[in-house]
Amino acid sequence: METELTLKVPPAALERIRSHPVLAERARGAPREHHLTDTWYDTPERELWKHGLTLRVRSNKDEQDSWIQIARSVSAPQGRGAWESALPGGQPQPALLARQVKSAALARLLADEDIAARLQPVFLSSIRRTTWDIVLPDGRQLACALDAGDLACGDRHAQLSELELALARGDPAELFALALALHQDIPLELAGASLAARGHAMLADEPAPAVKAERIRLGSRMSLEDAFQRIGLSCLRQVEANLPGVLRKDVESLHQMRVGLRRLRALLDMFAHLAAPPAEMLDSLDWLSGELGAARDWDVLAGSTLDHAADGTGCADGADLAALRSAAQDKANGAHKQLLHTLHAPRTTLLMLQLGGWLRGRQWREGGALPKNSALAARATRGLRPLLRKAEQRLARRIAKLDPRDAPARHRVRIAAKKARYAAEFFHDLLPAKRTKRYTVRLAKLQDRLGVLNDFAVADRLLDGLAAGHGQAPRQAAWARGYLAAVGEAESRRLDKPLRRVAKRRIAA
Repeated sequence: METELTLKVPPAALERIRSHPVLAERARGAPREHHLTDTWYDTPERELWKHGLTLRVRSNKDEQDSWIQIARSVSAPQGRGAWESALPGGQPQPALLARQVKSAALARLLADEDIAARLQPVFLSSIRRTTWDIVLPDGRQLACALDAGDLACGDRHAQLSELELALARGDPAELFALALALHQDIPLELAGASLAARGHAMLADEPAPAVKAERIRLGSRMSLEDAFQRIGLSCLRQVEANLPGVLRKDVESLHQMRVGLRRLRALLDMFAHLAAPPAEMLDSLDWLSGELGAARDWDVLAGSTLDHAADGTGCADGADLAALRSAAQDKANGAHKQLLHTLHAPRTTLLMLQLGGWLRGRQWREGGALPKNSALAARATRGLRPLLRKAEQRLARRIAKLDPRDAPARHRVRIAAKKARYAAEFFHDLLPAKRTKRYTVRLAKLQDRLGVLNDFAVADRLLDGLAAGHGQAPRQAAWARGYLAAVGEAESRRLDKPLRRVAKRRIAA
């Protein structure tokens, strides 16, 4: 399976990349220069894109009368892939590609004459590409391309300054090792969205939406190690896919990026005794989660928790808390602004590259192989059961010891419930469908109730900082703290029944 990585390069550092000794030392032959123009096509309704497919025609200015068309699938359920063919002219002929595509649905789409007749240019990229053939220690080649140019959609433009690494076969860890070696000297960042996604966002004149967790497809004959890797990469994709939205200060993208990080952390905790990550990587993962959490706390206070307090003012539109809402939103805006420094920091890129290399290269293996009789080598259908059972037992123990009025203890139960639900969702395809759905729904409902109470506890801390001084906002903050504390106390007394229901639930036979 091909491994690809796209990294943003500071425009001022393009020449430093072109002359970088790491590339010069590892390249086979001299770098090559190309001037490429790609015209991307779709129907007016964007039917290709909606079906997870892109189509472009590429012309190489260094080769007169040379055109190729390239189709790519970006839809995980149908399998990612790329297909290309030469063209006699500059117009796309998607039917020529249909015979190469294994997915029947995508092949029909490319062969559809009605769609072909309605194709039109939607955006284009014009780049100067420098390419190297990098020789890896095992003799395999890694393709390296540096692109500098422009992405244009009508009168809208975006600068392109990116490094692309692609490995068709071999150890994916080598690709990430090369990226890390370059990142040591030149601050690189993950590109996040693909070029096609950025072009379609420009076409729609709106940012790409926040990305939720994808359904993880697992096969019954899959090993536990294969399942672990697939789940981990799915979590990592959710984190990376939401990065562009967080950089735009989008609240929902921040939420979904945090969800991806929490899912990944839960997975690593679950497998800690089988595939232990480096301590440095875990520390950085917790650091990034904490940085995102600080901004998310203010988003929740300004966007939802104060709605509960507003209900107690007797004013339907919550106008009595207007000054407090404004103060909380100012804090949220400031937290998002500070978060930009975190996401642009070299440590964030370092973490993402380390995670990618560790997961794709299966670097938990000692000496490149699993220990004898490792549980990771067993079928996932058998190996998942003790993992789920451990999550269920931890949740039951915490519920048994819980004093519902103890906010930190409630939060620990919430975390245990979340990890138990994630575990069931990770292995959904290998578990009884109806029982799994009932189990995860019950856990989600408990999480929601505990989540609101946790939001109240966080709000108490945040509002304490807004209660100092004079004016409307401090007075409203003091009142809101008291009201939320009273509501939280009443809600905590109603937790016994839902807690008992969850404690009795089991999915791991």
